[in-house]
Amino acid sequence: MKAMKKAFTISALVAALAITGCNSTSSPSSAAEDAMTNKAGIIEGAKVYALVNLHADAANNRLHAMNYQLPKLMPICSEFVIDDIETKIIEMSHKGMKYTYLWDKYTKNAGQSLNANFALFFGKSCDEAKAKVSTLSDIDQKGIKRGKPILGMSKEAVLLAMGRPPIHATPDLEGDLWTYWVNRWARNVLEFDEAGKLKHIEK
Repeated sequence: MKAMKKAFTISALVAALAITGCNSTSSPSSAAEDAMTNKAGIIEGAKVYALVNLHADAANNRLHAMNYQLPKLMPICSEFVIDDIETKIIEMSHKGMKYTYLWDKYTKNAGQSLNANFALFFGKSCDEAKAKVSTLSDIDQKGIKRGKPILGMSKEAVLLAMGRPPIHATPDLEGDLWTYWVNRWARNVLEFDEAGKLKHIEK
């Protein structure tokens, strides 16, 4: 019963963050991807909102499909305008600054399109994500505010604090080991206990 409850909780959050169907390495069908794209509002000129904390490359104003945990924290509900959609990048504006969202070969080879990946992090509204944060524990909210993992955090909170780990390394969010890249050379492995609480961070 406990395992079923945990699976339901993660699945519910995944659905709320518009990432249903992205827990495997299989490529989404055209119909599923179209629905995901529409939900995320991936249209030139559209406003979109961060569904999770974003970690940007401050030097180059870049965001990566690999979800590198870079130093510049852009909090949940940050507002962007989509300026241009190309084959491998999506160009956006935030507070008068231009940002580039980059697709990569690892995400592509795992069967996840640029649009499907983008929909993990952006949507037409962040109301559900904001409401979810308000229901979480103090330690969860502390980690989300910092944008970093803290021992004792729930999986739900880690997703909101850090975004989804790269699909090629962590295809199944029900697993107890999640791998995040800090940058191209360093990575952290987060280990969760049976209750879905963060118990160890391997750096």
